[in-house]
Amino acid sequence: MKASKIIARKFIFPTIIKTGLEKKWRNNNNNYILNILYHGVVSEDSSYFSPRHITKELFERHLKYFVKEFDIISLPEAFDIYRNKKTIKRKAITISFDDGYKNNLNIALPLLEKYNIKTTFFISSVLTKEMELRTLWADVIACLRFSYKNKNIEIGNYRFNNFIEESSNMSIENFLKTRDTDMRDELLELLIKKYNIQNLIKQLPNEIWEFLNKEEFQKLASSNIVDIGSHGNLHYNLGNIKIEDARNDMNISKKLLEGLIDKKIDMIAYPDGSYTQNVLDVASELGYDKQLAVDYRLKNDVDDKRLLPRLGVSSTTTYESNIFYINKAFQTKGF
Repeated sequence: MKASKIIARKFIFPTIIKTGLEKKWRNNNNNYILNILYHGVVSEDSSYFSPRHITKELFERHLKYFVKEFDIISLPEAFDIYRNKKTIKRKAITISFDDGYKNNLNIALPLLEKYNIKTTFFISSVLTKEMELRTLWADVIACLRFSYKNKNIEIGNYRFNNFIEESSNMSIENFLKTRDTDMRDELLELLIKKYNIQNLIKQLPNEIWEFLNKEEFQKLASSNIVDIGSHGNLHYNLGNIKIEDARNDMNISKKLLEGLIDKKIDMIAYPDGSYTQNVLDVASELGYDKQLAVDYRLKNDVDDKRLLPRLGVSSTTTYESNIFYINKAFQTKGF
């Protein structure tokens, strides 16, 4: 880690938060709402495996700060304010989670209910599948990286040196993200079998990789502070695949999730923040009235009332660093 980053984390950001100076970045603009994104909450630090999850202790510190400093509203409320140009008196945030990890129910939800915080969970409907390895494809790759450090990986005709594909010079994650649906699924299946991922991942704490099952998802959705949206069906990068495949994936997800909770699903958060103009239009046709990105990708996005950005919260930095960047993000991702 660079010396400048160490100094910022140990001295500069703690001083800013202690003195309340972070509020200057928050208040020095006309944006009043910021969407904040998490993936999971775990009891013990799991950054050795994946950067997706924040610890329970750190998450609760965030919640205490949020309750004190902001109005916390739901994503449907945020869209309503945005679209109808309503005025609000105090800076506000929304909180959402992507994917559908079991820790969302077991660890995150009790804390959110403790502070009565409205939250949207964007769920990959992969959880509806009957499968022995109940996890996301990204965690298959995380397990591969964790278990086979400094080893060459081969999948079919492809070879990865230090997890970089030889011919394209792409990381294994980006290589898979840019494959079409059938090829990605085929390569993942080969990886799981050849490298014993199904057994290796089960040697790790369940809270860092295990997905909700159908009954657990229904329990999560029954909470009176929870809204549910789609995170696609099989977590494809929807902007990288054929539009017909993207339509099918979004349509399947909507129907599966609606069937499980008997509620309309009209929100979608794009996996990996990946979309195109065609994907936005197709999502609208399917009934996704509210769409969430990470960063805006198209020049007209800022004027597209269907779409809002979100700030992903880092699980690999300090509390003070997170709080500083959340406040600063009102300038760049607020609305």
